[in-house]
Amino acid sequence: MLKAIPTLLVACLCAAPAFAEPIVGVQIAAAHDDDNLRNLSLSVWYPAQEGGSPEDVGGNAVFIGQPAYRDAVMAPGPYPLVLLSHGGLRSAPDSGAWLSGRLAEKGFIVVEVNGPRPNSAKAAVNEIWQRPLDVSRALDWLLRDPSWSSAIDQSRIATVGYALGGTAALSLAGGMFDADAFAMACAADADGPDCAWYAAQGVSLATIDQERLEQPYRDPRIGTAIAINPEYADVFFAPSLKAQGSQPRVIWLGARDHGQADTIGLPHTMVEIATGYDAFPLCTPKGRFILAEDGGDAALCDSDPTARAHIHDEIAERLVAAFDPNSVSD
Repeated sequence: MLKAIPTLLVACLCAAPAFAEPIVGVQIAAAHDDDNLRNLSLSVWYPAQEGGSPEDVGGNAVFIGQPAYRDAVMAPGPYPLVLLSHGGLRSAPDSGAWLSGRLAEKGFIVVEVNGPRPNSAKAAVNEIWQRPLDVSRALDWLLRDPSWSSAIDQSRIATVGYALGGTAALSLAGGMFDADAFAMACAADADGPDCAWYAAQGVSLATIDQERLEQPYRDPRIGTAIAINPEYADVFFAPSLKAQGSQPRVIWLGARDHGQADTIGLPHTMVEIATGYDAFPLCTPKGRFILAEDGGDAALCDSDPTARAHIHDEIAERLVAAFDPNSVSD
């Protein structure tokens, strides 16, 4: 069960603008610094009141974008903040736009953190510890910017991640990586994410920067961390996932064996009718054929669009409920 959650992140829905249909604004920003050459693209979603140019964010030949108003005027805040890291190693930028838009409608500022996409398996090995750093750097940038910092209720900051982003969420909540377990995550009898891709390029997970992997990435500014179908859940030291004052929570898409995450008793909820593919946007009519032609996973577009949209709504509702200290879920 998702136990009562501390009041660090209470969804202040009463602060949302009083429109018959919520207006969602979005701004695109870049975060970089002189000491780190890993540039980030940030999509900042927020409750808006007027103006802006209508745009479908995150749309491409495969996926349908999420409508929002670019550079619309923000409605008066402050608002709770959600830092979103969505998708695995090869996910397209803004693949979580559908979730960002739904949470902004509910009265949150949501920042989807898009790091540089690895161009090879060799470059991707260290992504597991880069992701939590990306989220913390995005938060640094937001809090340094007077216009954003004044709009954020800094007592209510959360991170939400899907797939490798979910791994980052667990790390930001205090989970410590076991480098030996990670090195074996693509052993001969393992079916971990992207193992076939690594093998095809002759890359071993043992080449990871072990010292960086084993560093703590807990960010005490983040009060709540929620992981959706986190990858590599078995490469954390189990006690570290329960040792922090802010315990991470998990949302599983579909019933299956969740390994260590099931045995250590993390608060969790499950969307039984969903699969991991349902965390991706709705597909265009040609999306499945494009994926098949390009050697991608055409199953990403197998879901009925109406059913996937319903699952998207349910995931968003469960997240909002998880931020409510009076909510208890399975």
